[in-house]
Amino acid sequence: MSDPIADLRAAIGDPALMLETPEETGAYTTDWTKKFNGATPMVLRPRTTADVSRMLAACNELGIKVVPQGGNTGVVGGSTPRGGEVVLSLSRLNTIADYDPASATVVVGAGVVLAAVHEFVAPLEMEFPVDLGARGQCQIGGMLATNAGGNRVLRYGLMREQVRGLEVVLADGTVISNLNRLRKDNSGLDLKQLFVGSEGILGVITQAVLQVRPCPPARRTAMLAMTDRAALPALLAEVRARLPGLSSLEVLPDDVCQYVSDQVPGASMPFTERFPIYALVEEETEAGAAGHDGFVERLSGLFESGLVADAVVAESEAQSAGLWHVREATGEAIVAAGYSHKFDITVPQGEIPEFLDEMEALAATLPGIKPLLFGHLGDGNVHANFVQTPEIADKPFLAEGPALAKAVYGATRARHGSVSAEHGIGTLKRDYLGYSKSPEEISLMRRFKGLLDPNGILNPGVMLD
Repeated sequence: MSDPIADLRAAIGDPALMLETPEETGAYTTDWTKKFNGATPMVLRPRTTADVSRMLAACNELGIKVVPQGGNTGVVGGSTPRGGEVVLSLSRLNTIADYDPASATVVVGAGVVLAAVHEFVAPLEMEFPVDLGARGQCQIGGMLATNAGGNRVLRYGLMREQVRGLEVVLADGTVISNLNRLRKDNSGLDLKQLFVGSEGILGVITQAVLQVRPCPPARRTAMLAMTDRAALPALLAEVRARLPGLSSLEVLPDDVCQYVSDQVPGASMPFTERFPIYALVEEETEAGAAGHDGFVERLSGLFESGLVADAVVAESEAQSAGLWHVREATGEAIVAAGYSHKFDITVPQGEIPEFLDEMEALAATLPGIKPLLFGHLGDGNVHANFVQTPEIADKPFLAEGPALAKAVYGATRARHGSVSAEHGIGTLKRDYLGYSKSPEEISLMRRFKGLLDPNGILNPGVMLD
């Protein structure tokens, strides 16, 4: 009887493109949350798009299922093997090339780490506006496949808004390459957008043309202290009106800030007094003293309106980084807690205060579980985390996951929100896709899947059952 893996090994030929021993493959079978893991008979490590094409064609012919994998920083179980699938690691597709100053675009491989894109364009006095706490690990292909967002969605949008052209390999090995730099192209369907956010179930992204932008003259940062979270929607409206260069607006309850300060070295709050809730504000302004003074003046109106009780304005890049460190260290602090149940959802911005109240009330019914709630006030994205404390053992804590998911996603659906803001659906949220999408929409998704991957080899079980 034929051994499909042996046949795949023979079809690929080059041992340098494969890993097979448990010692070699172990790093590819568990995600960083340690909640999603499996086993794989082989990790494929292509160096080129042609390698990807050849590998997928062989897997499709042999009926071998494939999990595409980037930096493996996802949190919804979408990039680790679940049932003995082969892992297709894109990390070697890591070239950055062909910066074009006229269109301000750059061609990057799917395996390029986000931080490398930032470093490549910085000497050109340009920047790639999407930024994440996982910038040193997450890869461009995975960010596109999940339509990642980050801290500056409010001004620049998600990954979907940053891509001009894509190269994708379909399940049968067909290469669809349209690496154009055009800002305007209405010649038929915009096929690249079909693959952005598709989580690897329709095709494998191998290269992308990304739009970069001139660095702003300066970015100003302030942390605002508030006495009443019910005023958050009013704060959003006021900040949006007062700060024309607004790029980020984050919300951090006091308990989250104190937890981060306790868990992560260097993540300390700048206030001598504690307040119930804080907002982290960033605006792009002109350089020099005029830009700083203008930022301070615009913020001063928030005190006059009674929305803000205190504020700390960063006087240097180092102070700005310190304020942002409190926000960005939330992920590290959550991992330090042990296991966690993470929910990345969107609700209408005006309903964020009530949603936070509802999540805290939910956590109060679960002894040993601590809620850590924070997010992007500007776009309604709330990260609702329920973390393990020493008062609850691993097994009973993990057992609470399904009931928590049903409650959190039910509350999200009741507010006409989305069960996934920026992390994707993966396997974790698959059963709740219908909370945000209609049966007709899900049916159409299935039809696309059947058309582009009729043998169902690409990321089986992700997004769609």
